[in-house]
Amino acid sequence: MALGLNTNTNAEIFPHIRYDARAGRLFRHDREQKPDGKWESKNTDITSPAPLMLMDLAQIEVGWISFTGGAPDFHMVRFGEPMPQQPSKEHRQGFRLRVYAPKLLGGLREFTATARVVIAAMDALHNQYEAAPESGQRLVPLVMLAGTTPVVSKAPQGQTTNYAPIFQIEKWLPRPDDMPMGALPSIAAPASVAPRATAPIAPAPARHVPAPVAAPAPELATHDTEF
Repeated sequence: MALGLNTNTNAEIFPHIRYDARAGRLFRHDREQKPDGKWESKNTDITSPAPLMLMDLAQIEVGWISFTGGAPDFHMVRFGEPMPQQPSKEHRQGFRLRVYAPKLLGGLREFTATARVVIAAMDALHNQYEAAPESGQRLVPLVMLAGTTPVVSKAPQGQTTNYAPIFQIEKWLPRPDDMPMGALPSIAAPASVAPRATAPIAPAPARHVPAPVAAPAPELATHDTEF
């Protein structure tokens, strides 16, 4: 297709992380096989201590995402290309990008979001990325989730509070071989990861846990994988 859209709703589901804006928490999602052969979803809270991961902002995608009906449906384009039309009223604007942390995430994963507070935080981070000279040197930002900030909004049902993530670039590293340039693609799932079940993932409890206190980033060697 001219826009490079993926409209295959049966596409493989890659290992991913997700941010719960209602609780201000970041989760790693995995699928584990039990002794009886059944697969079970597992969400691991990785919010604290402040997590570090490489974010592939050079290849971030924007578009429309729907999480109804089980597997997510993506209609995405690379940043800078014309936005596709909204496929349905269930599809919301969002982003998708690859993140990488060998120890924290087990390698390469996807990070997607449609919550407005998360999109705003990623938009600010992307502006910082584009303004940095390192982005023109093909370096990849090592990003910390340094904390959260409450965002209060009013709705017909009353006042609600969400928690926007605070992303900050700690340093820049050479692009690892496990995060190649090229069409978004082939993220090899760990052996313990299986295709997602058709039932939607239950959301985390709608409560706020105090945000982690930002700490100085460790000094990493050029190809250090201590994150």
